[in-house]
Amino acid sequence: MKNNCSIISILLFSIISFSCSKESEVDKTYDSIVTDYEKTFGGSGDDVAKSIIHKDNELYIFGTTKSLGDVNGDHYLIKTDLNGSIISEHTFGGTMEEEGIEIIATNDGNFILIGSTTSLGAGQKDIHVIKIDPNGSQIWENTYGGILNDAPQQIIELTNSLFCIAATTTSFGAGDRDIYMIWIDQNGTLIREKTHGGINSDGSSEILEIDNQEIMLYGFTYSYGAGNRDLYLLKTNFTGDSLWSQTYGGSGYEESQAFSQLANGGYLLCAHSSSTDPNHNMYGVKTNVSGTQLWDVNYGGAQHDGGQALLVNNAGNYVFIGRTMSNGSGMRDAMMVISDPSGQAISTSYIGGTLNDQIDGIIENGDYYYMVGQSTSFGNGDNDVYLVKQRK
Repeated sequence: MKNNCSIISILLFSIISFSCSKESEVDKTYDSIVTDYEKTFGGSGDDVAKSIIHKDNELYIFGTTKSLGDVNGDHYLIKTDLNGSIISEHTFGGTMEEEGIEIIATNDGNFILIGSTTSLGAGQKDIHVIKIDPNGSQIWENTYGGILNDAPQQIIELTNSLFCIAATTTSFGAGDRDIYMIWIDQNGTLIREKTHGGINSDGSSEILEIDNQEIMLYGFTYSYGAGNRDLYLLKTNFTGDSLWSQTYGGSGYEESQAFSQLANGGYLLCAHSSSTDPNHNMYGVKTNVSGTQLWDVNYGGAQHDGGQALLVNNAGNYVFIGRTMSNGSGMRDAMMVISDPSGQAISTSYIGGTLNDQIDGIIENGDYYYMVGQSTSFGNGDNDVYLVKQRK
């Protein structure tokens, strides 16, 4: 049963057909928040979204489709207006499996898509980067990695015009898996590679450029820390040389997901943790500019809960997005916790229907949050791309 922030109105479904796709919409109201719309996109197969950006009053949603393109999975790009109506759709990939991870807008007015591929490259799974124009036409593509499995997590455009990729590699490095950083130029040409980690398993989650041409990488480590798997912050210079690192978490398992740099130069981390609750909680950590932990906090209930996405909103509060099996109306729902800068929850709300739903990406635009993920409660497929517009 939902708490007083849960859905209290009847769900209204309307399905609108498009060429090789379908879109459905559900309007509903919460006690403390208003969801302007929920829409799903995809077909009869498995379709998910991982990333969303806003540009020129349009939304670009990126993920993976097994309904359109190749049945093994292709990169899936959907462009909509702010009302969620489809403007265009594109798939990218070969005859094997592709997985779409992230889209970013580039400084030259184009876009970069990053994901993984087993159709192309040197190994079992490789990092796949595609540059496209605003119409979805491919400008170039390239793959990176070795003979084993290499998986990307995020790409950023640096102030020196290079792109830096945060990834995880089993092809290179000292351990079972290692943090893998890759620099490419504007044409996709490989400039340099760097690995970090110990003799065990370590990997990347997100990356950002900070002051003084330095890079902060957020990931996980089994090689260092308090035990089991811990959260890991790694600060490097622009060429990837380590400047310092810190670990966070307890004796249990921590899973890194998303992080942000704060206005005062510190960092906010979003994760899962089993150190307090063996079934996992959504876990937040705040640090100062040097990476020293200021506080940590757990959100969730008695069942499995975990963090998925994060942003610091225009009011200066922290928006943690997770998944929950403790609360909500379905088997698994998305959970939004808005906290003040001390980590004290201001509001908690749930998003989803009677089955499994998840949010993996969130942006803020004006008076609204736009969120993407996957849903089996709504739509016509095993999973469908799930877009939610919510008034703040």
